[in-house]
Formats: sequence, C-alpha cells, structure tokens
Amino acid sequence: MPRLFIDQLTAPGQIIEGVFQMAEKELRITKKGGRFISARLRDRTGELPAVMWDATEALFAAIPQGGYALIKGRLGEYNDALQVVIEAMRPARPDEIRLEDFLPVGPGDPDEQLARLKEVLGQVERPALRALLEAVWADEALVTAFQRAPAAEKLHHAYLGGLLEHTLSVAEAAVLLCRHYTELDRDLLLVGVLWHDLGKTRELAYTDSIGYTDGGRLVGHLVQGVLVLDEKIAAVRAAGTEFPENLANVLRHLVLAHHGQYEFGSPKLPMTAEAFALHHLDNLDAKLHAFWRDVAADADPARRWTAWNRMFEGRLYKGLAETTPDEERRDAEGNKDLLGGL
Repeated sequence: MPRLFIDQLTAPGQIIEGVFQMAEKELRITKKGGRFISARLRDRTGELPAVMWDATEALFAAIPQGGYALIKGRLGEYNDALQVVIEAMRPARPDEIRLEDFLPVGPGDPDEQLARLKEVLGQVERPALRALLEAVWADEALVTAFQRAPAAEKLHHAYLGGLLEHTLSVAEAAVLLCRHYTELDRDLLLVGVLWHDLGKTRELAYTDSIGYTDGGRLVGHLVQGVLVLDEKIAAVRAAGTEFPENLANVLRHLVLAHHGQYEFGSPKLPMTAEAFALHHLDNLDAKLHAFWRDVAADADPARRWTAWNRMFEGRLYKGLAETTPDEERRDAEGNKDLLGGL
C-alpha cells in the first residue's frame, strides 16, 4: 500500500503502514502496572501524537529519539484529537528510509544540476585545475554527498540538494562576471566557486534533521574545504600531474577568505581579485535566495511589507503592484522604512 503522510491522516480508522521519525518518546506505566509508549511521530508534513500499548523496555530502547521506525497501526482519537495507535513497530532499515520523506528538498533535479555544473566548469583550461576537477568527479562518495547536502542549517538553501543548487547558481553568475570584468582569472574563480562550500559535505549532518556534525562544529566548512582540497591536490600530484604550490595556495586562499570578514568566520580577508569576487558572488546568491524565500513565506500575502526580518534587520518590500488609496495609506509606515525615515 502507498505510504500516507501525516497531513493525509485525517479520518479515524485509516490504516497506517510506513516509516516515521520518532520525534519524541516516553515509556509510561498504566494504572494496572503495564507499560506503554507515548510518542510523537513526524515526517516532512507534520507531527502526530502516537501510543503503543503493551510495550516493552527493549522495544522502547531499540528506537532512539530522532530515529526511524517502521510502524503498522491505525488512526484513532483521544480527547477529540487524532492520534496514531501503533499495533506493531520495529527500527527501520537504512534501505527503508527516504530522507526526502522527512527533510525539506530543493526544487531542482540534482542530476540535471550536476550535469550543468560540470558543463560550466568545463570552461576551465589549466591542465592542473582540470585534473583537480576530475579528481572530484571521480570521488563517488564526495559527489553523492555534494548532491545531497544542504547549503546551510537555516540561513539559505537549507534543504537537501541546496549545496549543489547554490554552487551552480554562483558558478553561472561567475561566468557572467568574468565576461564583464575580463581581468578576472576565470579558471581560478570557477574552481574557487566549486570549492568554497565543498567542506559543507563534512560540516552538515542531514540524517534525522539538518544540523552540524562534530567535525563541523569543531573545525568548520572553510577549514574542512581546505582539507578536501589538499587531499585532491595530493591525488593529482600522485597521478603525475604537476601542481605548483603557489597555485595551491591561491586556491586555499579562495576557500579561507570567501566569508569576507573576520566577524563572519573568515580566517583570512580577501587579497586577490578572485577572492573578492567569490565573496560577493557567494553573499549575493545567499542573500537573494533568503530574500525571496522570506517574502514568499510571509504570513500575510496581501500586505506589501513582510514582518520584521532578523537576517536583513528590517521589513522587506515585496515590490510594486496596483494599489488602492486605502492600501497606499496602509503602506505609508512601510514607505518610511524604505526611504530611511526621510
């Protein structure tokens, strides 16, 4: 039977069979001394309370909080609210878990995006840099992680596939920038674009929720990116391709300086034209993505301004549209913000 998501569970008596995440769990004792599990089940569409009677301590311990369980049961009611009555469950096997059922997913096709990114990076001409790119594409585990990883925990592209989507967007913008500023070294900038957030494949965790690995918290993606870079440079050299150390240092600098400012976690400030360009391209793509996301998600689609936005330190203007005199008066306060209070 096809799985039902939580937002499809609306009618008491519905049969339920599928994998759910154990968002919360508690082993309780009935008045007669029996044990039961009180839990909250979740998937990407929401959460529902659940109960399993005649439970055992072993079963309770077998499924960790935040872990995944294959559940069979039915939808019931308790105190006029829906709840899942679990009749049987066990820990879900890895091959039964689809992360897309539990975590937000980007709108694009990862295979198509990766093919387009390879096409853009195919413009790189230096033999050493081409060999470096081939070392990345040959690493199946790295490529798989690159296609799956989010770009951030919350700030921008915070969904499965977000890292690849963000990287492709920055790469395509970099090509346009190089056409305008012909002094930029396109090879360096494009390889820097690929590498600037590649360390997020090690920094971010996305198995039960989007968060950070221990290495991500202790080391961070900038340094992790340089570690991956050094591994691939060593592989290129071992295969017989000359890779000058000065070129390696310039690439390391692109990764380490792309946050642009010390207060944003950048261990180095940009000191090459390509590093300046990469910092601003990265920041622009992240900010525009967050802007359009927050405008689209605003609680009142009819109003012209969003609520106060912490990331942008102000309310966001949704754009020009036909307005009535009443709407113009309502927007007057927002216009003061737009004009800086003048």
